[in-house]
Amino acid sequence: MNGKMILNGVLSCSLCFSAILAASPLPHVAAASASGSSITYKLPPNPEKYLFLNVQMVTIANPQIPAKKRPYTQEDYLVDMDSGGSHFKLAYDDNLKFQTSKKGFLWNIYHFIGIFPPKYPANVNLDDLDRRIPQTQFFTEEGRNLRETRAQIQMNACLQPLIDAGYVKEEEIDDGVATKEFVATVLYRMFGAVRPYHGGIDLKDSENIAVRWAVEVGLPGFAVDKEGYVHPAEPLNMGPGPMNYGGEYPYDRLIQFVTLILAGKKTPSGWEYYQVKLLPGMIPVRVPEFVSVNGKPFNDDANYSLMNTDEFQNASRKIAEYSIPRFSQMLDQARKDALKPRVWDWSRDLIHQPKFAKEIAAYRKNKSSQNLNAVYQAVRKYYNLSIPQDSAANIKSVLENVK
Repeated sequence: MNGKMILNGVLSCSLCFSAILAASPLPHVAAASASGSSITYKLPPNPEKYLFLNVQMVTIANPQIPAKKRPYTQEDYLVDMDSGGSHFKLAYDDNLKFQTSKKGFLWNIYHFIGIFPPKYPANVNLDDLDRRIPQTQFFTEEGRNLRETRAQIQMNACLQPLIDAGYVKEEEIDDGVATKEFVATVLYRMFGAVRPYHGGIDLKDSENIAVRWAVEVGLPGFAVDKEGYVHPAEPLNMGPGPMNYGGEYPYDRLIQFVTLILAGKKTPSGWEYYQVKLLPGMIPVRVPEFVSVNGKPFNDDANYSLMNTDEFQNASRKIAEYSIPRFSQMLDQARKDALKPRVWDWSRDLIHQPKFAKEIAAYRKNKSSQNLNAVYQAVRKYYNLSIPQDSAANIKSVLENVK
């Protein structure tokens, strides 16, 4: 085993986190479905690693009190900017392009923060503009100019508070794509003081601290391939490898992560966590990740018709019964883990890390399961391990094979 760059899936693209909660894995439970397929499910020892959550799944006890804003939505902006009149025909394309653009990302960050009042120019009369626009024909030059003027005013009113706060520089804003480096830079400026960079992420294609910080935190969209490349000049991508076009999903998952896992509530005195409670009927994991069909993971060749079978539904109920009561522990551990460093180089980060010298020495002397577990628990407590990394068997392999 090469200790220099054993990523072992350190960067999971979904909300996957390490934990130190003790839990006994459920046994395999198999049943033949009506289709003749054998449906099996098994939960790992740490289901909190598979925590999947969005704001639609929870109630928030301490919601943000947003600043007063004029009614103006993303849809309003896209319609106003669509001077060619094709918005409704190309609604999906328009939305996708907006969500993955710098201005679209910053628009969403502004509304995610919530407490910044929009900053309008002193000489602008928006009431008069809103009154005049419905009185003009959409396809006339006057109508297009008025709508585009309103769109620019509203966009700038959202961007200026972010500039004033130091989260983005005016010269960084253009009509280009919100690349990983751009997104990471904005978020690092926002959260770097409350979640500092620990170091040790040795990307081959970026020395940018903000990008390395994003990788360390485990932000969705910053998956690293097995060679150590993150492709910082490309859009967010839920999987590793190059992706020269942007999808909406990674940007949405990013906002969900920042809202629920980081201390995502902006207050006058700093950032704090939202206090959340799982809504009835919500399962805080994705059931198919724990299900196998004929011995193969469900997601390898998903046959969605099997989800309607009694056997799959029974597996779903059992998984729900196991994960729902543990939700508060899972979320608490996910938040703690997001603050931890990552293992990047096993030789550097474990074998020659003085922090674990006592436990490693004891293991090398006795080679007992008790000593192995002591090393394993110490590593888990300090690092945010990825799913492949987080097992006593993996730690044993590292101890036996990495120099």
